Amino acid sequence: MFVIFIVLMVMAINYYANSTSYTQAQMLAMTNSVAGGVYKQFARIGEYFQLRSDNDMLAAELARLHNELTVYRAMMPDSLTHELAAGIGDYVIMQASVINNTLMRQQNFITLDRGRRDGVEREMAVITPEGYIVGYVMEVGERNSVAISVLNTEFRTSGRIKGRDYLGSVLWTGRNPEYVTLTEIHRYAEIAIGDTVVTDYSSRFPKDVVIGVVEDYQLTQAGYHNVRVRLAARFSALRKVLLVRYHDMAERLWLEEYRPN
Repeated sequence: MFVIFIVLMVMAINYYANSTSYTQAQMLAMTNSVAGGVYKQFARIGEYFQLRSDNDMLAAELARLHNELTVYRAMMPDSLTHELAAGIGDYVIMQASVINNTLMRQQNFITLDRGRRDGVEREMAVITPEGYIVGYVMEVGERNSVAISVLNTEFRTSGRIKGRDYLGSVLWTGRNPEYVTLTEIHRYAEIAIGDTVVTDYSSRFPKDVVIGVVEDYQLTQAGYHNVRVRLAARFSALRKVLLVRYHDMAERLWLEEYRPN
């Protein structure tokens, strides 16, 4: 009887853990206190071998961001400060390291080395230092947090073709980890291969965060374009990310979700 009880309990836990993205994120957050240390060691080994290329990329990005993006001007190399947390305009920004990142599942998540004690909150946007979309925080522990990746079939955000006014929904079909789909773009919208796709106004993401570039598009029977977008972020090579939130994010989320009786 005891063996049967154990088997049934394991099956129940497995069913609960895989039922939704929310429960999967909860399970990941609960195990981070044990697995986080192991993930960090593997991440540090990878960082050691990537140190030279990462430093070159970071130096180039700092120069570009200094000239072009005011919102990221407080970003500095890890050698100067590991606890970067600066309020810039309407945003709070902090750095984080990726210590685990899944790619080959239908619902992928990213584990970060920042948690509640560092000021991380649910719904914070996760982007690359170059300014490319990665995902947003779903679950927060004391020292680590779990973000839902763009490469998750339950991920959604609004997007538009840069320079155009037509909006659509960005989603991942669960097939190729290099592409997402921008759906329901109006049939009369001007679209060209190579156009940049960016975020629009969002409770989570700043406006004009780069999602990717148009690689193909087709008109559906419903009269809308589905646009195939090659992601700008290299998810297989994520090492450092930025966590971003509006100063008044909690209020905005509450107002957008509020429904009077």
